[in-house]
Amino acid sequence: MVPALRSEEFPMKKFLLTWYGLTDFRASLGFENTIGPIAGALEAEDYCEVVILCYTRTDYETDKHAGSQGDLAEKLALIHGSNQQHEYSVTSEFVSKFANTPAAHEHYARWLKDKLQTLGKRTDISLKSEKLRELNDSEGIYACAMRALDSVAKTAGDKLVTLYLSPGTPVMAFIWALTALAHPSLKKRLIVSPVIGKPPEAISLPAEWLERHGVSQSAARNTHDGFDVTFHLFGEQRMPSLLGIRQFASSQHVFVNSKDFPAACMRAFIHDANFAELAVDPWDAHDVQEKIIGHARTLPAGARIGVNLTGGTKLMFAGALSAARALGAIPFYFDSRNQRVTYVDSLRHETIRPIDSVETFLLLNADGLKLSSVAPLRELSSDRRRLTEKLWKHRSALSKDYKQLCSYSSQHEREQQRNAPLTPFVIENSGFVFSFAKGNVASVVGNGLDLRFNDWADFPKYLSGGWFEEYVYLRCKPYEDSGIIKDLRINLTLQLNRSSAKSFNDNVPHNELDVTFTDGRSLYIVECKAGYVSQEQVMKLQNLVRYYGGVEGRGIIACCFPPRSESVRKKIDDARLTPWCGDTFSAQLDALMTAIAQRTKSMRASV
Repeated sequence: MVPALRSEEFPMKKFLLTWYGLTDFRASLGFENTIGPIAGALEAEDYCEVVILCYTRTDYETDKHAGSQGDLAEKLALIHGSNQQHEYSVTSEFVSKFANTPAAHEHYARWLKDKLQTLGKRTDISLKSEKLRELNDSEGIYACAMRALDSVAKTAGDKLVTLYLSPGTPVMAFIWALTALAHPSLKKRLIVSPVIGKPPEAISLPAEWLERHGVSQSAARNTHDGFDVTFHLFGEQRMPSLLGIRQFASSQHVFVNSKDFPAACMRAFIHDANFAELAVDPWDAHDVQEKIIGHARTLPAGARIGVNLTGGTKLMFAGALSAARALGAIPFYFDSRNQRVTYVDSLRHETIRPIDSVETFLLLNADGLKLSSVAPLRELSSDRRRLTEKLWKHRSALSKDYKQLCSYSSQHEREQQRNAPLTPFVIENSGFVFSFAKGNVASVVGNGLDLRFNDWADFPKYLSGGWFEEYVYLRCKPYEDSGIIKDLRINLTLQLNRSSAKSFNDNVPHNELDVTFTDGRSLYIVECKAGYVSQEQVMKLQNLVRYYGGVEGRGIIACCFPPRSESVRKKIDDARLTPWCGDTFSAQLDALMTAIAQRTKSMRASV
């Protein structure tokens, strides 16, 4: 619990600065069994003013779906009237509709004012609506936090500023630490709520924050030399540690983790450097701080130490930051959204080194799996390209024979397993004649084509959908050639790696990835469907992207025909997948590639 600062001992104005999050909003709606982190902090200690930053959505969904304060009050009354306030499916739908809207802010302000009156508190409430490009827009969050802190700093008289990390996102918590460094003479402290319903706890004192600030600023200028040892906060997301490994050379990498998240998978990326794990309690900032300092004592005097703060919990962040300050180490943080690594104690930043290999993304999260096919697609013949382009134009007619073609494809697979001759066939389709003869000779005649291909055992597989994968690949290839995307691959296959089977999880997707590429920041996985798309296929792609691409992964559903059902279209939207469909395929592909190019240009210009 934060020790109360009594006015007779500290005759100063006390400010609480915080974002407010979904838990606070739900508490104000009566959907929680607590009063929320902010009200809890104000109940535990007296403040003269609380400044609450409110993320306000700017996307079209706000205007389209979110209602007014009257709508909110009416629907909330209906939920309580039907005694559904503890039914999660009902409350989550309500929160999803109204959260981060002006109506929600107005409701929360009124509720908090009433709550403070009930508690007998005399605290001024200042709610500031802040529009961000997205929830974790670090540049926007930093600007908002700086405005709030600058405003409080200009207040006359002695003051103590308390920055509350728990409400909001981890990025918002991190930014509070950055803004604090911009006011070294201002008395300030950090508090968190590690246990719901319990009073907040202080995790460090202002003097501790700034003690090593000047030393770290000087040291951060020489990071191009790398470190003797780098401590990485390691949790569910592995990408932050990989970025740290790639960004800075280091003789030793120490992964600060809990038993729930072993870091053995990172050995593959550190090459000849030494590997170590440091077990900590992820919910105890003091434990994290002491463990890092204790490990650092085993290092030679004068060792250069880097601390990667990006992974792990908020309390791990706080403990590691305090340890870095005590050791004179260089703490840094990766902002993957804006592709910057920021040196926390100097506010200096530089561009994150891009990841140009699809394999790097895949192997980072491929527990027990390995790539069984890694070679890029060999150059397709001009006849093969002509056929693929022609099938795209006649995709509707071809789809009528997919069932029969799939049957031949399955039959050929069984025959290949027995080393038996493949069954010949002839299919006539809307002016085409597709034939497969002895010796695996395939031919296509009609609609301006007269083509013959020798030794094409996978011909029926190609006709039943493989052609569309090649079409998507060929349409993406010019963007790889121009440097907009990198490492374009087709039909990458992941299979069980028997040498590491002990770590294999049967629930991990392990199959063929139709088309993949990267822009140096994110892994893009394209699921290609020559027929119609089902909800199951959308969910499969969503899981693949989440598992192999992490939080920055991107999924694309490429299909010959737009989804027919509203439920599938909604599933694609909800999963944040990009559609490339039917007649709009080219425009949608070009729009994505243009956005990638513009984002890359913008990031380069901002550094």
